[in-house]
Amino acid sequence: MKKLRIIFIILIPGLFCYLFSPVVFSQSHDLGIYTKEILILQSYQRDYYHTRVLEEGIEAVLANSGEKVRIRYEFLDAKNSLDFNAFQTLAETLTPKYKEVSLDGLIICDDDALQFYNRFGKTIWPNTVNVVSTGINSLRPYSEGIPGMVIIEERPDVEKNIAVALEQNQTKDIKTLHFIYDETTTSNEMRSDIIAMLADKYPNYQSQHYYDKTPDDLKTIIDSSGSSDLFFYVLYSRDKNNITYHYDEVPQYILKNAQNPVYALWDFYLGTGVVGGYVASSYKYGESAANTLLDLWAGQSVSSLIYEDGSHYQYMFDYDVLKTYQLSNVPEGSIIINEPVTYFEKNKNLIILFSVITGVLVMIIGLLLYAIREKNSLNQKTIEIADLNQEIVDTQKVLITKLGAVIETRSFETANHVKRVARVSSFLAQEYGLSERDVAILTAVSPMHDVGKIGIGENILHKPGRLSEQEFEIMKYHTSIGYEILKNPEREMLRYASLVALEHHEKWGGGGYPSGKSGEDIHVFARITAIADVYDALRSIRVYKDAWSQADAVSYLIEESGKFFEPKLVNIFVSNIEQIETIRGATYEDELNDFSQMYHYLKEQMDE
Repeated sequence: MKKLRIIFIILIPGLFCYLFSPVVFSQSHDLGIYTKEILILQSYQRDYYHTRVLEEGIEAVLANSGEKVRIRYEFLDAKNSLDFNAFQTLAETLTPKYKEVSLDGLIICDDDALQFYNRFGKTIWPNTVNVVSTGINSLRPYSEGIPGMVIIEERPDVEKNIAVALEQNQTKDIKTLHFIYDETTTSNEMRSDIIAMLADKYPNYQSQHYYDKTPDDLKTIIDSSGSSDLFFYVLYSRDKNNITYHYDEVPQYILKNAQNPVYALWDFYLGTGVVGGYVASSYKYGESAANTLLDLWAGQSVSSLIYEDGSHYQYMFDYDVLKTYQLSNVPEGSIIINEPVTYFEKNKNLIILFSVITGVLVMIIGLLLYAIREKNSLNQKTIEIADLNQEIVDTQKVLITKLGAVIETRSFETANHVKRVARVSSFLAQEYGLSERDVAILTAVSPMHDVGKIGIGENILHKPGRLSEQEFEIMKYHTSIGYEILKNPEREMLRYASLVALEHHEKWGGGGYPSGKSGEDIHVFARITAIADVYDALRSIRVYKDAWSQADAVSYLIEESGKFFEPKLVNIFVSNIEQIETIRGATYEDELNDFSQMYHYLKEQMDE
């Protein structure tokens, strides 16, 4: 029964991952969908971080290779069981499974999978020529190589790790170096190498090696350590009682009370309480294996043994742990995780966009001030005052129109949208019975209805499909943002512009946003702008839709009469639809579209 249980533990997760892998549901190799088919043989289970990241490195390289590669996966689960009989049974199971399968390549990950292949591989996959092993911790057993295989060495640079640790803790009287392992294949290889290196490079330091301790034993050792002790967390996934642990369980449990920072040799331990160090990257070993396989397919000459050259390693540190232990002396070029993002980095695109818009407005204002000064020199003082007042009013209108066009341009709409909305709104206001003054004000402020979109991310503004519920909630904020930008009780134009920006998505029958107003509680300027804006949007092409026909757009207005739109405005609109279409068609391209071209050019430069 014990033997059957072990077989079940090993086979079922691997078969489940294989059967429900996306490639299984793709069309078969015979249909010409795939140009190559490979197998990734993993030593451990997929819930082990190292396993997943190795696969990600392999898959990323193959996805960008130009080859259409079908990938199979098998998992030995060696962290939980190293029983030879179980592996024998697994080999007996895999042999008929792959009897009719022709593989173009086999990638073997870590020492246990390589040992499995050496025992059973030629029986299970007798015709597979291109075989690559990656993450092999010692090439001593394979110094002559293995026929038909390329072996990539994984040898963490413990010496560099110790050097950076001593450098960062040089103010302390470090006397003892402690190393934490378990008794897995990888740990045993690492331990013998580390002991030899310490005797050669660091003879003046005492050393302790813990490889047969439980997590509670290790926690007691670390909790009782002093300022002269420095710990290195090598690998730990199984204790002396054969209890296995998730890769991050033990470090998070034992490192909480360490007096000095604890260093690691693999990047996947970052974030568990270790400070970091000169660490190996599982992802890079996956990339290396995939690139080697591509070289073999291309017929290139590849050495049977690829020794570690440091290209798979980098200095990485956890900002939070560095801060906790007040460590400096971080090597140049180090990768720092959990480092706070500066305000500029977080809002870089928005800041640049605001700067561009501000620059345009400052330039316009500068030209305006120059024109005013020149005008003052040519006219009498009383005429100058009258002209200046009129110039200010006209400038407000121009700036409002241009800024509205800028916002529409950022939304990938043309500047003509806001001009059409303004002209249709002006016509509706006259037919509605507003005064000549109110008609003039509405014509000036309606282009600003969507100014708040300047605060909405481009991933939402430019999304080609329907917004998700969460994205739509974010989009709603543009009404409040526009109101906050424009509100100014001392400036009539801006006061009305802010009301239009705030209320143009309120509905006559209630249920709109942001306040859920209804009926005449919504300002008439906003009610008029809303119907003009919606109709023009329906009749125009957008990134997420085609333009509606006139008939469909009019039907929509009628359907929303009394719901979204004021019935009186709908009647006016429908009764004068041909004249409104004439007004829309008379809108022409002008200098505002020069800004659109400049905006898209600047955006492309920023994206690069």
